[in-house]
Amino acid sequence: MPESDLVTDEMQALRWNKRSDDFAKDLSEERRQKKTAELFALLEKAGVSLKGATVLDIGCGPGSLSIPLAQAGAEVTSLDIANGMLDRLREKAKQEGLHINPIECSWWTADIDKLGFRNKFDLVIASMTPGIKDVETFDRMMACSKKFCYYSNFIRKDPAKIPSEIYVRILGKAPREDIFASGLLYPFMYVYSLGFRPVVKFNHKSEDREQDWSKAAEKAIDYLEISQDLSDEVKEKIREYYKSSSTNGIYSTHSELFSGMMVWSLDKPVQ
Repeated sequence: MPESDLVTDEMQALRWNKRSDDFAKDLSEERRQKKTAELFALLEKAGVSLKGATVLDIGCGPGSLSIPLAQAGAEVTSLDIANGMLDRLREKAKQEGLHINPIECSWWTADIDKLGFRNKFDLVIASMTPGIKDVETFDRMMACSKKFCYYSNFIRKDPAKIPSEIYVRILGKAPREDIFASGLLYPFMYVYSLGFRPVVKFNHKSEDREQDWSKAAEKAIDYLEISQDLSDEVKEKIREYYKSSSTNGIYSTHSELFSGMMVWSLDKPVQ
């Protein structure tokens, strides 16, 4: 059984609410603008017109994509499991004078017929969200669209987000990811096998980061708790790992990050 299946909606909501205050701050304005520009360019290439389009943003977070989509003239419905994230979205939408429809809901257990989402939206997007964890949740996303879908995810990060030593020495297991949600490869192959031909863009970014070891440790704990329970003893061991791996209290990393995004039309799949 995948680790994510052991985590309840209530646990997910609690953990993402905990992260809501700092989540938006982790993305600089420059990176936010670049992310938006890349999304809009790919949508345009795929033939998506945003003016007046109905859009569903699954796992919207604090609205990093919902806000610019609404600014571009789309009618946006923003869904997230954490009300704290939706509060950040509401604040920003109010500041910008935008009308966005926020819905607090888990995509893992969402009933799209009760929500009235089936075949409703011109565009459905799922950007870097753990809400899409398997084929079932991916199919649910596509079932809400009558025209286009957008999906993005990581492909690889060298080194991994969580050091392998933490998995092996502290958690007592080999590093693993949910096979479907681990990146772009499997979702792309799945979409292609259904007869759709996505427009795809790949990204590569080098990143050097320095942060207080305690902040790095808490971020690692938050990330791991998205998919599993951690005892107080394990959390303390993780903190000790980051402390011992730091220099003068600073934990430094260099990473090479690869990600991808794709847009596909649901019209006339190849037979």
